[in-house]
Amino acid sequence: MNRCGECEIVTEEQTCPLCHKVLSEVEQAEDDKAYPVYDQQEYKTRVRISKLAIIGGILATLICFLINVIVMPHFLWVFYVAVAIFYLLVSLNHTILSASHLGGKITAQVISLTILLLVIDGMSGSVKWSVNYVVPFVIIAGIMLISIIMLKVRMNWTGYISFLLMMIGFGFLPLILYLSGVADILWPSVSAASFGAATFIAMLLIANESFMTQLGRRFHF
Repeated sequence: MNRCGECEIVTEEQTCPLCHKVLSEVEQAEDDKAYPVYDQQEYKTRVRISKLAIIGGILATLICFLINVIVMPHFLWVFYVAVAIFYLLVSLNHTILSASHLGGKITAQVISLTILLLVIDGMSGSVKWSVNYVVPFVIIAGIMLISIIMLKVRMNWTGYISFLLMMIGFGFLPLILYLSGVADILWPSVSAASFGAATFIAMLLIANESFMTQLGRRFHF
């Protein structure tokens, strides 16, 4: 049996009786296909947009660098522009255009946003508002978001384990910054580390054997 995708009819003839299109092989219905349709044109469009964004970001950074050196060499404000463009490129290429795992997108957002905040804080005179307050709570939000998603998609929660563990480990960064003297407010750093540890313990208690199995696979023990 041959199927005409345009007229949505199935016939034994080699040509469609309605549009007279030659039917050389059976065209499977959308629901019967083993794999989703690969839209090559859409993929090429995304790649093109991504490349143009990267080129545009590099050019914008270079132009701002030249202007900065010529007009105001004593204050390198170009770093503000560079780190903002970096964050926008990560958001566009990895979060919006990419078909990457949702957990990976959240993790990339937390890491890139942390870098953005640290650079802005450092360039503005190291007021420490980023390391003291914002970064710890951004990390807590990332851990919480991945945990909520894992609870929502219980059948596919194992795909988020690696990203959750990465975020839990990242949750100890503010505490390390405090112990190294970079941050000077203790409770937000302790909150981030405690929330990460509590999430890990909760996963051990809730998921139990399945969580330990996935943990063993990731760390090969």
